Amino acid sequence: NIDKGITNRIIQQTMNLKLLLLSCFAVGSHAFQAPRSTTPFIRTQQIYAAPAEKVHVLPTESEVTQAVHQLVESCAKQAISKRGHFALAIPGGSVLKVLSSLDPSDDWVSKTTLCFVNHKCVDITDESSAIEAQARAKFLDRWGLTDIISLNGSSDGKKEADDYESKMKALPESKLPRDEDGFPVFDLSLVGVGDDGHIGSLYPNRDEIDIVDGPWVTAAFQKDPPSISLTLPVMQRAQTTVISAAGQSVKYPNGKAGAMRLAIADEAVTPKDFPASALRECAIWILDEANASEMELDMSTVEKAVADA
Repeated sequence: NIDKGITNRIIQQTMNLKLLLLSCFAVGSHAFQAPRSTTPFIRTQQIYAAPAEKVHVLPTESEVTQAVHQLVESCAKQAISKRGHFALAIPGGSVLKVLSSLDPSDDWVSKTTLCFVNHKCVDITDESSAIEAQARAKFLDRWGLTDIISLNGSSDGKKEADDYESKMKALPESKLPRDEDGFPVFDLSLVGVGDDGHIGSLYPNRDEIDIVDGPWVTAAFQKDPPSISLTLPVMQRAQTTVISAAGQSVKYPNGKAGAMRLAIADEAVTPKDFPASALRECAIWILDEANASEMELDMSTVEKAVADA
């Protein structure tokens, strides 16, 4: 009887150990999957992602712009055909330049709600620093897009983040759908990548990148004034995420080629030290030749890039 009891305990402990190992394996294997399940997104310094698959290299900057334009219009029309509305998230920087030359070919703008991936906590009418003011001047006013979720315009990062999330949560699901975990699902999120790998205002080696199951919006205090940013789980849940990099300068003859290689292909980086790598499996990456020059990738076409959405 004693031997039997010991044997049973050994069997039970062995089963518990197997379950623990399976659980650990499940967390690791789902860490970078597209966000469609209730599995939490785990982000630690020990987790690495395989290289991105949806990467399209186009010959010129103008073709990258053309592909982004077509994706915006295609995603808008698909969303409106399904539920009558289009939820769009945009950052600042080079994405504003890309969108400034887009002339909407249909009436999707009147059925669009716009949120910001990130935004400085400043007066929203200040064109020198406010993404909203810059976007209005470059294209939003010309488009006639009026359903814009705006900041209050203060320098209080925590309050601005809390209030922005409240405004997003006040939107009905017909405008901004939620997934089974309660997170918002944008129809299209355009995301920029900095040289240091930051996305939105989620910067390397800061606590904001570690948010996996918390708020939709966080305050980011990397700079002064602070910013607000969509959190990583929100960025990952968009139906379509597009990251584009094109153009070059005398100072940067290959544009953001180094950052793109780290974001897309370098298997030694983690989301903690290079946040953009957390979007490898979620995003469509569209680069011109210069910005893809540190990777060995085949050339693609505008049509193939758009079809990947």
